[in-house]
Amino acid sequence: TSAVLALLAALLSVALSLSLVMARRALALRRRVGARTLLEYATDTGAGFVLVVPPIVIGAGWFLLLRTVSDVFAIAPVMVVAVNAVMAMPFAIRAIRPGYDAASERHERLCLLLGISGWNRFRLVDWPSLRRPLATGFAFAMALSLGDLGVIALFGSDSLQTLPYLLLARMGSYRTMDAAGLALLLGLVCLALVLAADWLGRGEKS
Repeated sequence: TSAVLALLAALLSVALSLSLVMARRALALRRRVGARTLLEYATDTGAGFVLVVPPIVIGAGWFLLLRTVSDVFAIAPVMVVAVNAVMAMPFAIRAIRPGYDAASERHERLCLLLGISGWNRFRLVDWPSLRRPLATGFAFAMALSLGDLGVIALFGSDSLQTLPYLLLARMGSYRTMDAAGLALLLGLVCLALVLAADWLGRGEKS
């Protein structure tokens, strides 16, 4: 369950982050001179504002809002994936943006001359330069989502348990040996993902 939710959250986070990076770059190219517009400023720094609010506060807000509309535990997986994806976006953007800006700087004029745009441009031109940045952002987002306890603490139940939720339950029932084993497993997986992200990032810089 932890792996599936973290995988979906990482995919969503990378997709949203890449969309914001592409939108910011397109707005900057269209502006050319003058001050940045509000929309360009929002696409540039807007994702960072999610770090001001802890995930558990965002989860609590959604919990209180949705409990009057539907069964919050029925849509718990969606909420866990969505909130974790958004919380990981600032880190994914930081990994993706330099690579995309550099690729756009090299290929923008050529793509305009050849009329390459949309999916064809991403597949043929941008993808070779973005594979490592996207993989780095994905690894960071998955590690953050895998170890998050804030949202699952509210939406978790007997039918939806992740490693952090199970760790909390074992600690609450004084099963310290089980909790220690779960903490070790979770730490090793997150460490492996962070090391992978660091290796991919260094490979991109070289």
